[in-house]
Amino acid sequence: MKLRAALNSFIVEDLKQLVRLCGGPGPDGARKEQLVEYIVGRITHPVVLAEIWRRLDPLSQKAVASAYHAGGEFAPEAFVAQYGELPDHLSGLSLPSMVYVFNRKLSPVELFIHGDEIPEEIMELLGPLVPPPEKFRLEGLERTPHAIDIDGERVTLLRADTEQTGLHDLLVYLRMLRQGEVRTSTNSWRLTPASVRKLLNNLLDGDFFSHAEGARPADAIRPAGLAVFARESGLVGAFDTLTEPGSTLLKDHDPGTLLHAFETWTRKGSFDELSRVFAVKGQKSKRARLTPPAERREAIVEALSWCPTGVWISVEDFHRALKVWRFDFEVDLSGYLYVGDAPYGWYGYDDATIREMYTNVLLWEYLGTIGALDLIYLPPEETEYDSLYEGLIFFRINPLGAYLFGQTGEYASPRPLDDPLFSIDSELVLSLEDPAALTPDLRLELGRFTVEQGNHRYRLDTRRVLDEVERGEDLRYVADFLERHHRGPLPEQVPRWLQELGANRGAFKKKGGALLVQVRSRELLESVVEDPILKRSARVLEGRTLIVPSSKEGSFRSRLKELGYLLDR
Repeated sequence: MKLRAALNSFIVEDLKQLVRLCGGPGPDGARKEQLVEYIVGRITHPVVLAEIWRRLDPLSQKAVASAYHAGGEFAPEAFVAQYGELPDHLSGLSLPSMVYVFNRKLSPVELFIHGDEIPEEIMELLGPLVPPPEKFRLEGLERTPHAIDIDGERVTLLRADTEQTGLHDLLVYLRMLRQGEVRTSTNSWRLTPASVRKLLNNLLDGDFFSHAEGARPADAIRPAGLAVFARESGLVGAFDTLTEPGSTLLKDHDPGTLLHAFETWTRKGSFDELSRVFAVKGQKSKRARLTPPAERREAIVEALSWCPTGVWISVEDFHRALKVWRFDFEVDLSGYLYVGDAPYGWYGYDDATIREMYTNVLLWEYLGTIGALDLIYLPPEETEYDSLYEGLIFFRINPLGAYLFGQTGEYASPRPLDDPLFSIDSELVLSLEDPAALTPDLRLELGRFTVEQGNHRYRLDTRRVLDEVERGEDLRYVADFLERHHRGPLPEQVPRWLQELGANRGAFKKKGGALLVQVRSRELLESVVEDPILKRSARVLEGRTLIVPSSKEGSFRSRLKELGYLLDR
């Protein structure tokens, strides 16, 4: 903004006030252009400008300093968030341009800031005068808050430590999705109600709230957050299939893979988390114009990277910090969103409330769910609006969050991935050493390769292992899993059994477009002819080739697995 253009927006009477504030002999005339030129000459003189600066009250000096060190832009909302109020004479600067307040008394600060901006000519001269503004530092509590007072009553708070549950639950979701145990809707890409219930039964600590019989599946926070994060981060692709990063994370549990997924979700995800705040109405209106969700996520995550770790941060203070640090963002550009029931004829609402609701759902349903933030929150019956997320009171950035937000360069899980879990005998039976250490994820993993025998015992099962190989799993992964969790070296029977399964691959191969099966040897062919089940499913065509009717393919494959073989493609 140019200084002359800014001054020309004032009426003559206000310009006369500014002339008096500039001091000096005054202009030769009282025409508008004479008043403007006099003011320009005075405040672009370094000595005069320094004198006017010294006459500013302390709060006005802070206002000029905050604008100067922000490239000349004055942000009233950020200033109020930091200092609690505006200088008296700046309180009207943010009114719409068509509104003009007559007969108002002007202040020297208005020689510096015009329309929330410092003119270029003044910016060039302010450097020696204006010290850097105070840095706003967000403080946190070392001790965990357990209760707060609401309307004179003491309310006990709920707490969720999420660092261990986050990665565990994400792995459970990926594993169940891979095995076809949960699925998302083809229209909304959200988990089906049956999948929500099934997933809840396999999460390490369940959901953040207990769900009564008949509760809406849409109210489940962790399942919703896992499904959206996995898809938007690139861990899951179309048709509920795992991508290469998703498969890698499931196998290796590598923090670097999770970090890459987190960065993808932050910058590229298109799902609007505001849709999870049912209290915000009008989101589906044709007139609603919402900002890109990725822009909002980036602002919130960047602000989190400025926060202290390991202490409980008030969510209210974080909302304030977003404004002070100028990481604030817009949600609705149309003014058609509202909270709760709109009164007749009124369709707008304070955008700050909607921004805070959006921020809370991001902190809770996504960053809390994946294990980056520990949370303290109100019981759902204590919230005012139809929004579970309104009850979020404190959060704490844990070591995983510090890693994802770029505050540390490395991360090591507090629970080692190779803790001994079981021992295996010569009969290929696993016995759990500490049943309490069997997490839902490990239970699902064991279920891929074993059959439960009772009394915390599981038998390695040829058919289940071959089912996994048929789905694309590698036998090396099975061996690694068993070695990682076995107490001491594996008994020789286990690698021998796995080697035999590996050697059996390719003994039967599907041939051509029809179900023609090429058998590796005449001996195997004869065993098929002699087997009471296989001989009913296949017949010899010629040489070592079998033909299997399509109606018998399932039973043919199943019987081969029972015998330790897999039909290769």
